Parts: sequence; C-alpha cells; structure tokens
Amino acid sequence: MMHELNAQSLGAVLGGAREIYVSGCSAEIAELPGMLGEASAGATVTGIFSPILNTQSYADEGLGRRCRTYFLNRDLRRDLAAGRVDFCPWTYTQMSAWMGAPGRFDTAIVMVSPPDEEGRCSFGSQADFLPDFYQHVPRLIGVINPNMPRTLGEPGIELDRFAAVFDYDRPLLEIPQKPDGGDPVSDTIARVLAGMIPNGATLQMGIGRVPQAVATALAGHRGLRVHSGLVDDSILFLEQAGALDRDAPILSGVAMGSRALYDHIHESARFAFCSTSYTHSQAVIAANPRFFAINAAIQVDLFGQINSEGGDGRMLASPGGLPEFLRGARASRSGMSIIALRAERGRKGGGGIVPRICEPRLVTAPRYDVDAIVTENGIAHVRDLSIDERAEALIAIADPTERSALAESWRNIRNAGLA
Repeated sequence: MMHELNAQSLGAVLGGAREIYVSGCSAEIAELPGMLGEASAGATVTGIFSPILNTQSYADEGLGRRCRTYFLNRDLRRDLAAGRVDFCPWTYTQMSAWMGAPGRFDTAIVMVSPPDEEGRCSFGSQADFLPDFYQHVPRLIGVINPNMPRTLGEPGIELDRFAAVFDYDRPLLEIPQKPDGGDPVSDTIARVLAGMIPNGATLQMGIGRVPQAVATALAGHRGLRVHSGLVDDSILFLEQAGALDRDAPILSGVAMGSRALYDHIHESARFAFCSTSYTHSQAVIAANPRFFAINAAIQVDLFGQINSEGGDGRMLASPGGLPEFLRGARASRSGMSIIALRAERGRKGGGGIVPRICEPRLVTAPRYDVDAIVTENGIAHVRDLSIDERAEALIAIADPTERSALAESWRNIRNAGLA
C-alpha cells in the first residue's frame, strides 16, 4: 500500500535506522531533511550531493544526526566546520566498493519511477551507486515519483522488494539555465578541444561551462560516442546536431539538467544508464579505442599536478570519477586524457596555472595521469615531457601576465633542488 510521503508516515517506518542512504543529484527528495525527524536521531545519512543541485545538509545538531558526503555545498561546509559532517575525499571506485559492502546501510530512502508492467521501478536519472548495493539493504524505502523517467540499462527494483513505498509527485531538480551570451574564454577553450577530437571518438565530459561549450564546438563532428558518469543538456545538442553515432547507446550513470533532458531519456533506447562499477571501470573505459576524457580543473602546477577539489579557500569536492576516466583514457588505444582550465585568474586569483598547488595542496590527479592541458592560450602536450619541458610548456599556455613570474618561480624551484 502506497502512502503520502510526510514526516509522520516516514517516521513510522524509520525507527532504529543508524546508517541511511538517500537519493541525491536530480533524484534528491528536497523535503527529506525536514521529514527524517526523531526516528533518525543519532543516525548518519549518506548520499551523492552535487553542489550544483543539492543545497542542503542532512546533519542536525539537535538530533545528533550526521551526514556523510563526497561533495560540499555551503550548508555541508558549515556543518563540516561544526564537526557534524564526515567528508570522504574518495574516488568513485572507492566509494562504490565501500557502499557495496554487505551491512553498510540498514536503510535506504530512494526515489524511483512508477513500476512497469513487470512490476519493476526504474532507477531513473540516478543509476550510479544504488544498483550495486540495494540488494544488501534490509530496509529499502521507495519514493515513487511519476515525474521520474524510466531509463533503460540497469533493470531496476521489483516493487515488492520495498519495505514501504510512498507517493511523491514533484518535478525533478533542474540545473538553472543561464541566460544566453556565452563565455568567451570557455568558447575559446572549447574550440581548441574540439580540434583535438577526431570523428568517431568516444567522449567523457564533465559538467559546467566548458563541456557545454565543447558540445557546441563539436556540432560538425560525426560518429561520436558517449561513455560518461553524467550527462546534461549538452547531450541533447549533440544529438540534434547529428554528431553522435546513432548505432551506439549513450552510456551514463546520472542525468542532471532540464525537464527537456528528463523527458528525452524516458524509455529511450538511445540511453543506457549503468552503475558506477561499469561506467567508471578503467578496464571498460580503456577497451574503447579513441576514448577522450575531458575534465575541468581549478589549478595545474608547473609539475603538471591537477587540483579539481577546491580553490579560493574552499573545498568543493572529492576526486570523484576524474582519476578513473583519466587513467582509462590514457590506456585507451589512440585515446587521450585532457584537463581544461582557465588560464585567466579568477577574482580571488586562486586558479589557473600556478607554481605549486596552493594549500592544502589537494592533488586530484598526479602528473603522470594526464596527456594534455588546454587553456584559452593553447595546448600543452605533457605526456612524454621531462620536468623542465613540462614546466616550459605549461608556462607557454598560462596567463600572459603571469608567465614571467611563473618562469622565475620555476627557476627558484630548480635552484632549491625541486623542494
């Protein structure tokens, strides 16, 4: 029997919960933190909380409830500072292995689609981690949302597997659409990137301004394939432009974007939504020839080390899926691992190419996992370069106003014995 989702009805089935997994990304149940109530006192809530869409913390001081997260929004940073958040700086492979251990969660509250004719509820727009561990969760609570698209790929969850089901008729969370006008720096980087990608390549792109601009720049390409952890509205543009291989499904684990994207993926055979154990498998990635992984960074230092986890004094994220995609692409025949970043410094001056990664020196990807660095000033092909050649190549694509200072910094680093 399906009940309306509210604090009272949820509390009636939540008693004794200590380790709770909840849906995140576009599948987040926005009212859930306020509904968990007394039944969640002393529990820890875990989820994939994208700072782009998920703005709340699930920690509650009064209830002694903690939150375990792999990404940080403003509220989570506040509770992290207060000691109520467990921030785990892990890769997706480590996250998948940890969540998949039997007995990890005693409860999961997950948004799913209405059941199909066979009685299965689709994972919908978030099929990343849950398919690999839901069978180990003794108390699985289904929140059935008629707005959740039914996606193909993972088979879904049988309705009678849920200990309780609730009705929840709300739109999925959407990424706010920015006004037209573009970003000249991102557009320039995108044009450089598009020139590196051959027809018929398999692509993984992150999310943000540069990937969206890359999609526009790739409109004239043909036969492209997509194997990614995440798709956004950029995929709609590539599909409409005829750039994608119509014989190959678009592979992803999560969709985050507009209602148009969610409508498009509903029961669409063009998409295969798969778990992280598949989408982020280095062996699976490397088996694709000409696999191009394109990801953004906040800082790159003169050794070629990558920081995508924080800047301007703020921690934002864990390494996530970036290391797996970089390594898989590098092992792919004729593939390439590419990092894109703005050479132009931000308002606080913390990004771009720097002598060394700034404190607390968060290295998301080591220098040996990256083939090329791209800025609005060009490409540094760093794969086979010595340390001095690498520094020289990176200085050449840095902000022109910073190049002399960077060269001086490198001389000082060399004179100090690389210390």
